[in-house]
Amino acid sequence: MTEGAYALGSKSSYFIMIIAIAVLALTSAALASYIFFVQGTPEKEAVASSEGSVTGVPKEEDLVKIPLYEEKRVFNLKSDDPDKASMIQVNATLKCYKKLKYDKKAVVEEKIASYSEEIQELIVKFFLTKKIDEVKDVATMDKASEVLTEQINGLVNKGSDHPEDIVCKVIFSEWIFQ
Repeated sequence: MTEGAYALGSKSSYFIMIIAIAVLALTSAALASYIFFVQGTPEKEAVASSEGSVTGVPKEEDLVKIPLYEEKRVFNLKSDDPDKASMIQVNATLKCYKKLKYDKKAVVEEKIASYSEEIQELIVKFFLTKKIDEVKDVATMDKASEVLTEQINGLVNKGSDHPEDIVCKVIFSEWIFQ
């Protein structure tokens, strides 16, 4: 009887030990899943903090404003009537990231300054394709900002191994047409 009791005791100890190991394994798997899926990876947190928020809206302290002109500028508009000239007067500023993700040593202001003439040419070309009726519409100002932001980012990233958006937005602080 002692042999049977001893065998029964070792089987129950063995069974309890297997249950304990299974519970620990399941707990470890659940904890690892929580950390990986719910908490996120450190890379996601680093990207979110460098962009300002998860939605990609940068914080103001991460941006710098670079005026394109010292004074307001007048641009010719596309005209249907050769005897009548239409013009728009604007003042444009670039809102840019202070630091780049891939080229930490780059000075954004210097990079923009090195392309200033080409950027100004993009703006001239944009307005030469617009008629007076188009620039009267407020949506054209928003469209101009979007299109020029994309074009300027394309220009300053030309030939880059790691292209990234430098310009967040083109801001028009003055928009007077005639």
